[in-house]
Amino acid sequence: MAWAALVAGVVAAFFAGVMLLHRSLYVSAVSLLVVLLQTAVLFLLCGSPLLGLLQVMIYAGAVMVLVVVTIMAAGDEGGRFADFSFPKPLAWLGVLAAVGETALILSHAAAPAAVQVDPALQAQLGAVLFKPYALATEAVTLLMFLAALAIAPEPETAA
Repeated sequence: MAWAALVAGVVAAFFAGVMLLHRSLYVSAVSLLVVLLQTAVLFLLCGSPLLGLLQVMIYAGAVMVLVVVTIMAAGDEGGRFADFSFPKPLAWLGVLAAVGETALILSHAAAPAAVQVDPALQAQLGAVLFKPYALATEAVTLLMFLAALAIAPEPETAA
């Protein structure tokens, strides 16, 4: 399990560097997705499947969709940031890292032991997270999306 955590950390750090240094917004968004998924793997390896699931659902799912749609809606007239020229060696490195990481995790037959938590505390956490704040969270996400669309420049039409 220590090797799998090391691989997940190295892959996350590598793609965080790619995310910061690459000029394409799309490649940076894909790199951010890899970093978020590696964070979920680290949560899973630490014995916290709930946090891993929430990481995938909230960040890798909802937030990444918001980021990609905002990039697509904003557009780029000059095409400076729009190309999706993901370097092939980097793509193969990502695929090999994911396969290797999966092999390392599956090589250990037993899942990591989850931390023992009081069931009443779990129910209370679920009630706090998903009952009163669910609508507010969705409203804030929608407002962020609308604000991102509002600042996007309008394409000029030929007269």
